[in-house]
Amino acid sequence: MNEVPVRRSVPSEESTRHFDPILRPELHELYTARAARLRELAAGHELEAYLLLAADVAQAQAQAQAQAQATVSPESRSNAVAVDPVEIARQGTWVTHLDTMLDQLIPGASPAITPHLDALRAMSTQARLDAGLALAQHQFHSVSQALAPFLWAAFSLDVALAARTVPLPVASSEESPSCPVCGSAPVASLIYKGTRQGLRYLHCSLCESQWHMVRAKCTNCADAGNLDYLSFDSTEAVVRAESCGHCHSYLKVISQEREPNAESVADDLATLVLDDAASAEGYGRTGLNPFALPDQAL
Repeated sequence: MNEVPVRRSVPSEESTRHFDPILRPELHELYTARAARLRELAAGHELEAYLLLAADVAQAQAQAQAQAQATVSPESRSNAVAVDPVEIARQGTWVTHLDTMLDQLIPGASPAITPHLDALRAMSTQARLDAGLALAQHQFHSVSQALAPFLWAAFSLDVALAARTVPLPVASSEESPSCPVCGSAPVASLIYKGTRQGLRYLHCSLCESQWHMVRAKCTNCADAGNLDYLSFDSTEAVVRAESCGHCHSYLKVISQEREPNAESVADDLATLVLDDAASAEGYGRTGLNPFALPDQAL
């Protein structure tokens, strides 16, 4: 791997055509694909053990999602018109997902992970609710970094389920740096293949929704005049850090055009070394990864 990131000029913007401004991927398919991609990326990776753990968590989310869908009757579905992560954290339905996930994770857990899962199992309901609320309010320092990814995964699943029952927000001419469905930060932006070839969507770190944003402009401040692209090994890398000289922020761009199996959370997590490089050059990350939550608020 090169010591210095490779820079690339700003790509041309996608051609104007009809597109869906907001996507809500089917959750079971999304989690299953994420787990598969994490396992693929783990082979020979310096973070192999953690990528495999993240894959197990994603697969547990898929199983918890299937169980939740099977047990929810049409009459019990929420009549909410918007997604409020803080209120969802307070309501605590997500704690049930955590128990379902622990049932899946504990039997096959490694000796290094078992104590953390046991600690989660032993947490009182109130302690879990307090932790979920802290995560919803981005008070990451209040939650153990060893437990936070598991708590986030269960909480995120509940928010994602809610996001698929509410009406889509009214389309706006202003493209938002945060999720229009739940207000959370993105993980990364994804360049699509197939029928959406070349279109860029930002992927929400919490509710798993995606929203369109034109290419060749900063996802944070919308400036288009001072962008740079950092990557390792090649200017044609699957994952690049789009950095902005105007607001000094960056967010990764992940291309399915270059790797059809690329997935926002998985490929972002497998390239944390690129975050170190972008940070060393003075840029601050505007998004977050569910498996690498910061120790302070964004």
